[in-house]
Amino acid sequence: MEIVIIGNGPGGVELAKELSGEHEVLIFEREEVPFYSKPMLSHYIAGLIEKEKLFIYPLDWYERKGINLKLGEEAKLIDRVRKVLVTDKGEYPYDILVIATGARAREPTVDGKEHLLTLRSIEDAEGIKALLEEHGEAVIIGGGFIGLELAGNLAKAGYGVKLIHRRDTFLGLDEELSSLIREKLEESGVEFHLGAELLKADENGLLTTRGYIEGKVKICAIGITPNVEIARRSGIHTGRGILIDDHFRTSAKDVYAIGDCAEYSGIICGTAKAAAGHAKVLANLLRGKEDRYPFELRSSVFKFGDLPIAIIGKTRGEGEWLDEHTKAFFQDGKLVGAVVIGDIRKAFSIEKELKKELYGA
Repeated sequence: MEIVIIGNGPGGVELAKELSGEHEVLIFEREEVPFYSKPMLSHYIAGLIEKEKLFIYPLDWYERKGINLKLGEEAKLIDRVRKVLVTDKGEYPYDILVIATGARAREPTVDGKEHLLTLRSIEDAEGIKALLEEHGEAVIIGGGFIGLELAGNLAKAGYGVKLIHRRDTFLGLDEELSSLIREKLEESGVEFHLGAELLKADENGLLTTRGYIEGKVKICAIGITPNVEIARRSGIHTGRGILIDDHFRTSAKDVYAIGDCAEYSGIICGTAKAAAGHAKVLANLLRGKEDRYPFELRSSVFKFGDLPIAIIGKTRGEGEWLDEHTKAFFQDGKLVGAVVIGDIRKAFSIEKELKKELYGA
């Protein structure tokens, strides 16, 4: 069977790894480099790891696996009638096609946005790293996991860091947990400007509702926009992402979508861990083995500088500290979520327990 994958990110490469021994696998990637770890880009920018450490699967790995990798070739259209993928360099037939195009950084809409940088690719990282080495400090807009990871790593490396966030809380967490994250990062040297809406950017800084904040290097981390363009051009149903069912099927026959570009029942998972999880489940489904991805169970592990934190399940409402590391959340006496700080091993144990409770697996 000819399996064609659009995108060489964590979902695409994991699916190829799973299926390459069983089927012909062809990956199209518009970037010119093989797979690299996007979650580790902030570590590279901060100088905490060498560039080579980003590349987990070098080119010879693809060759050994029998994966045909087409770098620098952009997928343009899915011809659903002929079952052919059209790229900027040719046409390729498929039996199964998987869209794993990921997402890009959400673009700011303020005046002066040309003065703002975003981080999503290795090319972005190279540009930001060079500017940081020149100026020695950065202003980060956004208190999501990308912004917090970048702030923590840059502060750890000794850079001056200011973080602007329009809310007083982070990651959908309560005030207590958000304050704990803020305090830990402040100890590392991060300067927070919370409850501040961005109004305008210029060469020397940012105007916010809380005043003007100086900074030459300004990095915008306000979320992601799923890459759905090829699906829309090809007449495949989309919302914010490419619409899928619980088997990752799109509205087109034999066309699937996984990772950040996919939307299931309003949910876009948005992490590399989730994309790899999608790929593992889809591989089983394509083998004819029944499997299910727990879309409703949020499960994310981050490291903000030296602060590891895991967010699992539903974390709204009143929580209860089980120990110094774990704040648990209950509904009708049942555990529905937890935030674990420091003890990530415990987080995996809780995730396993919740999966068993929700899905019997």
